[in-house]
Amino acid sequence: MEGEDRLVERARAGDEGAFEDLVRRYEKPIYYLALRFVQEEGAAADLAQTAFLKAFQGLQGFRRRSSFKTWLYRIAMNLCKNYLRDQGKKKTESLGEMDPPSTANPLREVIEHEGRRLLALAWEKLPEKQRLTMTLKVHEGMKYREIAKVMGCSVGTVKANFHHACTKLKAMLQEGRDEMP
Repeated sequence: MEGEDRLVERARAGDEGAFEDLVRRYEKPIYYLALRFVQEEGAAADLAQTAFLKAFQGLQGFRRRSSFKTWLYRIAMNLCKNYLRDQGKKKTESLGEMDPPSTANPLREVIEHEGRRLLALAWEKLPEKQRLTMTLKVHEGMKYREIAKVMGCSVGTVKANFHHACTKLKAMLQEGRDEMP
């Protein structure tokens, strides 16, 4: 597989096939990143497509102060933040709904559903920067340094955001479990 830097150079020189290779390389990660933020498949697909369009349009201005991946993630994150701001923070509508148990152990399924519901509620309560940090670290598997580049902050700030997010999630989940009958 051809390296990212070489693909970027070829794309900047007008090779559309090279940019298509970059799209194929990052289309799933960018889509799932958007989906985790906006929690709506159609909007996530639109945001991912827009991120690639903006990257294509801005490719000549890409200064290489970071990797193409970091630059693309930053474009996608900004689009997601703008979408959430413009739409108002969309609440997950299906949190209280549950299909009839489909396993041999319906009690286990109910308990797992409740855990997912509590986690989704706690996740929504995290401040945006902490939620973003958690998404990039946990779901995308990025290193602190890479997250700092995507977010435009220091590594120390990323580590602090991650620590505070973990602490808050743990406290909110414990509080939610304590309130259960």
